[in-house]
Amino acid sequence: MKVLLIAPLWCIKPSKVSSCLALLFIVCLGGPAWASENAERSTNIALTASGQLLFNVNHEANSLTVFRVKGGGAKLEKLDEVPVGQEPMCVAVRGGGKAFVTNSASGTVSVVERKGAGFSVTKEIPVGAEPRACALDGNRLYVANYADGTVSVINTGSETVVETITLGSDPVAINPAAIAISDGTVFVTQFFARLIDGGPGEGFDDGKEGVVLAFPVGSHSPITPITLSPLPNSGFTANRANLCQLINPAAPNNTFCPDPTIADATNPIIMKDPQGVFPNQLKSALVCDGKLYLPNIGAQPEPPFGFNVNVQALVHLVDTGTLQEDANLHVNLNAQIATEDEAAGDVPGSQIRQFGNDLVAIDADRKCDNFFIVSRGGNAVIKAQLGPDGKLDIGAPDVVRFQTGNIPTGIEVDRKGDFAYVNNQLGQSVSILDLKANTVVAQDVPANTEPEPGSFEHARLMGKLVFFTALGVPDNGLIGTPVRDIKPVDFRDKQSKDGWSTCASCHDEGLADGVTWIFADGPRQSIPLDGLYSKLAGAHDTRINNWSAARDSVTDFNQNSRAVQGGCGFASDDFEPGQCTAKGNMTIANPAIFDHGIAEGASEALDLETTWAQTVRALNAPKPADVATLQPGADVFAGNCATCHGGPKWTKSQVIYANNPALDRDANAVPIPGVFRDLGVANNGDQVISYFNETVEPGSKANPLKFLEDIGTFFAGNAIEIRQNGAPSLGVLGFNAPSLLGVGNSAPYFHNGAAQTLQEVFDQHNLPGGGTIAGTISADDQTALLAFLKSIDGTTAFFRSDTDDFLDPNIGL
Repeated sequence: MKVLLIAPLWCIKPSKVSSCLALLFIVCLGGPAWASENAERSTNIALTASGQLLFNVNHEANSLTVFRVKGGGAKLEKLDEVPVGQEPMCVAVRGGGKAFVTNSASGTVSVVERKGAGFSVTKEIPVGAEPRACALDGNRLYVANYADGTVSVINTGSETVVETITLGSDPVAINPAAIAISDGTVFVTQFFARLIDGGPGEGFDDGKEGVVLAFPVGSHSPITPITLSPLPNSGFTANRANLCQLINPAAPNNTFCPDPTIADATNPIIMKDPQGVFPNQLKSALVCDGKLYLPNIGAQPEPPFGFNVNVQALVHLVDTGTLQEDANLHVNLNAQIATEDEAAGDVPGSQIRQFGNDLVAIDADRKCDNFFIVSRGGNAVIKAQLGPDGKLDIGAPDVVRFQTGNIPTGIEVDRKGDFAYVNNQLGQSVSILDLKANTVVAQDVPANTEPEPGSFEHARLMGKLVFFTALGVPDNGLIGTPVRDIKPVDFRDKQSKDGWSTCASCHDEGLADGVTWIFADGPRQSIPLDGLYSKLAGAHDTRINNWSAARDSVTDFNQNSRAVQGGCGFASDDFEPGQCTAKGNMTIANPAIFDHGIAEGASEALDLETTWAQTVRALNAPKPADVATLQPGADVFAGNCATCHGGPKWTKSQVIYANNPALDRDANAVPIPGVFRDLGVANNGDQVISYFNETVEPGSKANPLKFLEDIGTFFAGNAIEIRQNGAPSLGVLGFNAPSLLGVGNSAPYFHNGAAQTLQEVFDQHNLPGGGTIAGTISADDQTALLAFLKSIDGTTAFFRSDTDDFLDPNIGL
């Protein structure tokens, strides 16, 4: 037997030396040509070091597909598809074909190895709650457990967890999302931004900062936090006239006025106020030539709330040597895209002036000359290089974009820098990009069999496409069409103007972004959708939407696409066909869609989106070894919280009235039989206030069911209690009870984000009898309650709510 020691040529780079030591390998003649591992970053699509095999995670199919790379990289041959755990998120590859796959819903890592002519799972390794990111370093596999704020370290030889690294004093709130490894240092991103100590706070464009945690390989201590600053100028401006009291006397304060001394609404300082933006949703990380590149979805929560001052396409940089940000090198790709020809983009099918949105993945060639950034909602990969100033430059107005399959979420560049492979989550396919010719070789190489049109799984995926695309889909004709056959670029400007944003921009995986936005009603923390529909009764048990109970269905949010995102929405084809790109949000849409209007039947697209929303899963919460220890906290919850936060949605909020288009226009409209709107309670705009049930209490209006609860968290004098149009906020009558599903991972809390932790909730939240939780409940009971709240997920037994008793007090759960 002859033995060869081989090191890849790219090891000559000084920054790669430590990685190369791990990548030296032994090849036996007659065995695989290479036996190395891709050890540097978390990804859901990965090549072996030889480039001969490609592993692609199929998140929607719970499987891993193995391809053979052929034709010099231009072709893929499917070798096998291996069932793994539930909701796989990441794959790390070593040797000639051994792979490790994180399964988010299962809480495991699947070990996949070659067996004969195919591949199979040889072991399932239990790790923490919601494992997502993974990366190899030698014989260590680092796994980021999103829901419990830890990193599991797996010995790849024994295939056992040898250490669990706790990332902070309140690890549940850290949500580690991506991993990159370089020169003996592990970098782990914190998914959500955090408040800047001493900064302006929630609701401000410069109020939060991104966080990356760094620790040494092996010793794993100390853990060094690296902060990522907001951009003081995103490259876009807003008109702030309505927010200045001298110009708009109805404005309650001058919090968001650029200059309160100016009374001229046409003054450039007022009309074109530069907008800041902070980094958020750090889903990917790449180390290249001593720099850590961090694409993210930048948030701009200040008013006015509009598509071009809403979310941005940011890439932040960190110096891996000093463990500090390179603030001068942070960029907003959208500011560069804005220089493209606007008229050329106003054509269905055109990618010109298609803005970056939901940046979720990045890779580069080995020389770090060319970078490739995945724009999830735009079905695009954007090419960038380093400009003379060291910043990423996409060459605008001559931007190179590669059109991918539906909803790309990962990318892998081969070692020669000739080809790249893109994981299309909803297309359930791989796109092949020719990086030298700047062309797409294949848009959808199937990674698995698509669900049959007309099936529930097809409906669910099509609805998710409506939610995740920044471009569009047809309003109708979707039920009988394969998902891969939908080309969103042909319907651009439906979801948003020029591909600016998606529903997923603020609700990743259907959950939330941790941002307090200044909406039309006032400051409103993003709400996860996992508690929008009961998982027992589906559409028959729906939470009333918004903090102010202003909407009651997914259909209502078609107005969001039009009013906020600048698109024409998903219900205009039957009313003004072909006018979406030309007229945008001025296109005539289905007039039956308005707040508390119809909930279904507006279009197939909206109905399918509703179907998907019903399936949004609450995160698995970390549990103690002995779950019986949670019972004291459950007892405290039952006695103090269940009336408002009971039921299978973990909220009493429920659409108990018929979806009658007249409901918010005629106060006397009759909802479901026996239930009547209580006209004796003061109204608050379009908010649903309370009802009485004559079936339960014939002829009586005693003890009506209230949907807006005053828990002592609204203060009209708060600087951010202002609507985006400058009027005072809604909230005097209280707020619509949020769901507590996965509440441990949905900080901050309250409508205005005033509580950053659950303990801070106890300090501010009044109970029905008066007094805060902290001031009413003993310290021991608070500790027990806190542990119980952090454990709530889809497996937790729930309690009766006020609404259960209101509808039928004689039926038990």
